[in-house]
Amino acid sequence: MSEDSDIAHQFDAGGWEFTSHVAEVFDDHVRASVPFYDAIQDLVAETTDWLVPAGGLVADLGASTGASALRILQRHPGRGIRFALYDEQPAMLDQARLAIDELGGHEVTFNVTRIQEAPLAHADADLTLALFTLQFLPQQERLDALRLARAYSKEMGALIVAEKIRPVDGRWAEIGQDVAHDYKAAHGISDSAIRAKARALRGVLRPAPQQTTMQTITAAGWHSPEVLFRWHSWAVIGAFASAQ
Repeated sequence: MSEDSDIAHQFDAGGWEFTSHVAEVFDDHVRASVPFYDAIQDLVAETTDWLVPAGGLVADLGASTGASALRILQRHPGRGIRFALYDEQPAMLDQARLAIDELGGHEVTFNVTRIQEAPLAHADADLTLALFTLQFLPQQERLDALRLARAYSKEMGALIVAEKIRPVDGRWAEIGQDVAHDYKAAHGISDSAIRAKARALRGVLRPAPQQTTMQTITAAGWHSPEVLFRWHSWAVIGAFASAQ
């Protein structure tokens, strides 16, 4: 994973950015960095069996290279599912466009914007995704983004959030940090690159306790938040736009 090493070492402390260079190798990088990344993407795609009807709309807030849309389209190639993809970084959406265009014939919009600021470019989303996105926002902006997502959701729509969380008990936090280090090392990232990445993410990645994330989801107008997946410091949480 020499490219991961190059990425990690190009940033100063607290200077991590999703640059065009990061976008070019992002898919391999995130698989090596986020435990069970592919399993999480499969979990999300599988929920569309129930949550997204034929011709329905998925809004992906922080879509990066479009991995979630691709996984859903591969699962439901003939269902006519539409997508509204959002990211602050044009280079990320350029990669998403290239990958999705190869599949052909799908209705997808690519929106370079901040997800915490109105207006959004879609309406009535059946499913809204925020996968490894909110963790980079200050707490108030997370709330703003989730409120906007609720406003642009169908009344019977759903939300899935995935992010790194901060264990409340320091003992679990220490274990989680070490097993995540082991996971990255087992996937070919050197110790120096792991350390450089952690240094670059200081103050940029802002993990919150799981309970705080669930409370923020509820405060934004979503209902019945439920943990769908949890591995140490990584969690996937689902919620609905309506109470029933």
